[in-house]
Amino acid sequence: MAAGLDGAGPGLDTRVVRAAALAVALAAAALVTGCSSSDSPAPTAAESKAAQVGWSPCDGLTAARVSRLAGAAVTESTGTVDQPRCTFVPVRKGGPAYDVSYLMFDGDLDAALDAMGGVSDQLRPVDVPGATAARLAVKERTSGLLVTGFVQTRGLVQSVNAVQLAPYDRDALVSGATGLMAALAAAAPQR
Repeated sequence: MAAGLDGAGPGLDTRVVRAAALAVALAAAALVTGCSSSDSPAPTAAESKAAQVGWSPCDGLTAARVSRLAGAAVTESTGTVDQPRCTFVPVRKGGPAYDVSYLMFDGDLDAALDAMGGVSDQLRPVDVPGATAARLAVKERTSGLLVTGFVQTRGLVQSVNAVQLAPYDRDALVSGATGLMAALAAAAPQR
């Protein structure tokens, strides 16, 4: 539960925070600089075949749905055929940004986090409906807020990185991130 995460603690690994913030920042920058015009070349046959992916964490997510979860308007970026992504960036300057990714893993969430190296001790358990397990870390700085969450359903581990520059609404960003984690758990494919 988000209310129980008031003290993520000063021991939060800044490498985790920086990596997550960098992922969101790079995705947002790519969205801003990567807008294509209508004269873009048609995809190659290989690109078309690669685009026929059976599932993506963005399936079932829309900018409207994430905007409702976030309490602020966002736009969606799914990337390109060869570099797919699931990112939601703010419509208004200073709003929250969200980036979603996933990992297929045959172990439990703790084993997946351990495989990532030293991340698991930075996270706190959180209840997410439909999830086998979920963890969340909240890191506040004077410049902004970062929320990183992991949600497991069966052999799928999905991550949410949410970031907002100051001034930010901590409760809204934590609520948006956990709401997005619940949406991901509900839409996760059956294995």
